[in-house]
Amino acid sequence: MRAVGAIVGLLSTVLLLGDPGPLSWASFGSCLVTPIPAEAQQPSALERVLTDRRLWGEDAFAVFGTLARWRAAGETHILLYPDRVVSGSKSDTPDPARQRLAQIGPAMQRPLAALRPPFAATYAAAVTARAPGFRAEVQRLPEDESSHVVWSRPDGQFLRRGVTTRSVIETYGKPERTTTEVVHGRGERRPAVLTLHHYANGAVVLVESDLAPTPGVVDRVVLDVSAATALIFATTP
Repeated sequence: MRAVGAIVGLLSTVLLLGDPGPLSWASFGSCLVTPIPAEAQQPSALERVLTDRRLWGEDAFAVFGTLARWRAAGETHILLYPDRVVSGSKSDTPDPARQRLAQIGPAMQRPLAALRPPFAATYAAAVTARAPGFRAEVQRLPEDESSHVVWSRPDGQFLRRGVTTRSVIETYGKPERTTTEVVHGRGERRPAVLTLHHYANGAVVLVESDLAPTPGVVDRVVLDVSAATALIFATTP
């Protein structure tokens, strides 16, 4: 298994406000699986996180199973909330985000990359059943009023609701490092203070926000797309 690691750029928000009309994307085929030697190594921290059903709903597994397409579209990191996935690419106004949305569409029609067996068992069914229902649109993040491409589906569940930092620490141990970030919006709005818990060499960052209604709950997870695709797929574009 390849070692993975990359430092993620960190973005922020608690609520997302809609902008233009939605754009659907579909054309999802069957997942390919390639064999690995019988002498499989112990799973890495990143593999454990990416297959943990206590952290993720089926929609997250559908995202992970198609992540090679997101990388092909130029995404370097994504933010997973309970009800949506947010592109790490941001702009100050909606128009560049709309252009970005148009660019992403063709990449989402690419053939699916072959999943490595540890991930195929978890992701394949979710990709088939859930991914065709994803819809992409441009939304604005109130924390800094930046515009992003956002994916969601009716009644979707990506990050499981109510996951606490304490439960993550009990499972994976203390984070490799913990940092804070203050995000200032426009006008007189109180800034958001984010607490960032870094795991898997920074490939996974769990984010708490002091604006969240329940303290200690993971508000979103930032995922390094390159690190994840290198681990999940037998070959990557």
